[in-house]
Amino acid sequence: MVLPNFFILGAAKSGTTSLHDLLKQHPQVYFPFSKEPMFFSQDALYAQGLDWYAKSFFKGSESCPRRGDATPHYLYWAEKVAPRLKKVYPDGPEMIVILRDPVVRAYSWYWNMVREGNESLSFEDALDAEANRLKSQYVTLQTKGAMLYGYVRGSQYIEQIQHFLTFFPREKLLFLLYEDLAAPQLTKTLDDINNFLGLEAHSTPIKSIISNPAALPRSMSLQRWLRRQSAFREQLKRFIPQKARYFVKEQLIRMNLRPTSYPPMNEKTKQQLKSQFEGEIMKLQGLIGRDLADWLKA
Repeated sequence: MVLPNFFILGAAKSGTTSLHDLLKQHPQVYFPFSKEPMFFSQDALYAQGLDWYAKSFFKGSESCPRRGDATPHYLYWAEKVAPRLKKVYPDGPEMIVILRDPVVRAYSWYWNMVREGNESLSFEDALDAEANRLKSQYVTLQTKGAMLYGYVRGSQYIEQIQHFLTFFPREKLLFLLYEDLAAPQLTKTLDDINNFLGLEAHSTPIKSIISNPAALPRSMSLQRWLRRQSAFREQLKRFIPQKARYFVKEQLIRMNLRPTSYPPMNEKTKQQLKSQFEGEIMKLQGLIGRDLADWLKA
């Protein structure tokens, strides 16, 4: 079996797609056609077994020194993903965690849920409803490895990271920040990643990429249909290969999106969230060894 030997764990809306697109330019790095295989987070996929995972996503990658899986659901569902990874990688794979100001990340994830047709409440109402939603739908969300409604939960990084540190040594995790992908810091960031993964310096300069720009669907009905399972698409699985289905779906989703600018967060809501996350940010600095003072600014 040819399996991945490093992972981009998350967090969602913290730059995982941009990081994936940057690393994909390196000739020694292989990523499968789907950025997010979700094998270790989605129970139905995990039940298919490692052989299915290897053949579905990493077939033909034998010659590539570094093979990656970039699934932000892995950090969110660390409680079950970390022990699953431990079974496959007793000594631990290399894992990259990229984090973002938890307040900004929560708001960005909210708009991502709106964009995917999964959220109709205002941001404030969605925050109020989050705890009850997660509690009432826990079994379904946990089984599917879904991140629906995880605005605050998805920004509670310490608990998620601790699950991985319970199973793997600290040196197996590289912690990055969303800001590290900006032009002034990018060269050092790529050097740090090369050292962490044991990659040779890339002779061709890697181009900075802004992935997943702000956008909303032209047709919300089409967006919901594309994002959710349907009897029609289940029938198509019998005739169209997985890779072809993925590319057709992604192309239709892109065509249905229009660039937009999201409205600024309500200032009162922002200050409430900053106060809520202040203690977590202070502790996180010590855990990952990074200065997060900018996240604490008003």
